[in-house]
Amino acid sequence: MGKADLHMHSTFSDGYASIEDILQYVEHQTDLDVVAITDHDCIEGSLRAWNLALSGSFRVQVIVGAEISTRDGHLLALGIERLIPAGLSMSDTIHAVHAQGGFAVVAHPLSMWCPSATRATLDSLASEPPDGVEERNGSFAGIGSNGRVHVVNSLYFGWAALGGSDAHNVRSIGSSQTLFPGSTVGDLLHAIRNKTTLATGGFWSVSDFADHVYRVFRENVHLPRPAFES
Repeated sequence: MGKADLHMHSTFSDGYASIEDILQYVEHQTDLDVVAITDHDCIEGSLRAWNLALSGSFRVQVIVGAEISTRDGHLLALGIERLIPAGLSMSDTIHAVHAQGGFAVVAHPLSMWCPSATRATLDSLASEPPDGVEERNGSFAGIGSNGRVHVVNSLYFGWAALGGSDAHNVRSIGSSQTLFPGSTVGDLLHAIRNKTTLATGGFWSVSDFADHVYRVFRENVHLPRPAFES
């Protein structure tokens, strides 16, 4: 089974690691086969990662993606070529992803911690269903909701089950994953189409949660950077 992490952020949005550092970490410190860098309403970092992966001697493969802020919660747009604007309904955003030949994945639905699709929103997607749903999210967004998403998807929707770390630093990458038959981007997309993926994994480490909380707090209250912080 191949391993993919389809949700992470770089310094192009609210992540703390550069594209180059992310690729180097994934290449040498993980056994992931495929990653998607999904910055908030931004595709430039993901395009950079895709080009670097193609031009360098990397084992890991990259899917171009973004996390789109829809009116109804966040949506991962995978395999796109152009950024889809924020502020559309989730249904219209899914349609725009499909118009580019991409794959739409509902990010951390039912979460109480961040903008997320509600059950009513999920029910409303019958006419333009997503290709998958994030059943495992390794960040705050998955706490208290990952299990419910799995049950709701299994009982009512049957969309491809996907996992992503939602990492903001490199150490969290791979904390939640998508397993799929094969090892390439093509194999992964085929598995999403055929619903043969498996969401697995856990959460960020306690230190990574603490680091994230500190960084967000410092940014909001403009604390100085500690001398010990690298």
